[in-house]
Amino acid sequence: MKVIISAAGTGGHINPGIAIANKIKQKEPNSKIIFIGTNRGLENDLVPRAGFELKTIEAYGLRKELSIKNIKGIFKTLSSIKDAKKIIDEFKPDVVIGTGGYICGPVFSAAISRKIPTVLHESNAYPGKAVKMFAKNVDKVLVGFEEAKNRLTEAKDVVVTGTPTKIKKLNISESQKEEIKNKLGIKNNLPIVLVFGGSQGAQKINEAVEKIIQNKINEKYQIILSNH
Repeated sequence: MKVIISAAGTGGHINPGIAIANKIKQKEPNSKIIFIGTNRGLENDLVPRAGFELKTIEAYGLRKELSIKNIKGIFKTLSSIKDAKKIIDEFKPDVVIGTGGYICGPVFSAAISRKIPTVLHESNAYPGKAVKMFAKNVDKVLVGFEEAKNRLTEAKDVVVTGTPTKIKKLNISESQKEEIKNKLGIKNNLPIVLVFGGSQGAQKINEAVEKIIQNKINEKYQIILSNH
């Protein structure tokens, strides 16, 4: 099977794409998979590091304000449809998968025009612009939350799958736990709170945790902050 995965910008789009690619390779080791992204986002680091080829096109997200920069971005994104078509024509995929974000605009416009089977995955409870835009045109939409399904009423076929991750279950011994605690400076006599997040929401999480620490609200517990 030959697969193109459209993922760009933040880890919230790219990591689910990589998780999907890994699952496909696990089920069908002979599958050929490439990613389409831009030359600006985290995909330039994460995708090659995961062992997959990245093809790039020049696409930009749509902004509400009217500006010369925004207008130029729209024209460049529309122009990149032909570049996406070229990649599709050369690679000849059996399916094109997208994980949301602005990169899906040109890639899915190209895939649909070439009548390639298409699948979108939406990790968030509130579907993004690209997913809402193409939901009624793609063959299947996969969502992480039931709430998202209810917000995509025009989609042909919506399936609640959850969000794929690269995380693997680890069996850690008590001695290893103690070693990790020592490295992090964690005390055994206080509760531990793990705070984690990622993508565009990470900044707000960081700011909230910073206020907690500054105001010494966490004197009776310890915080481990993990953001991506």
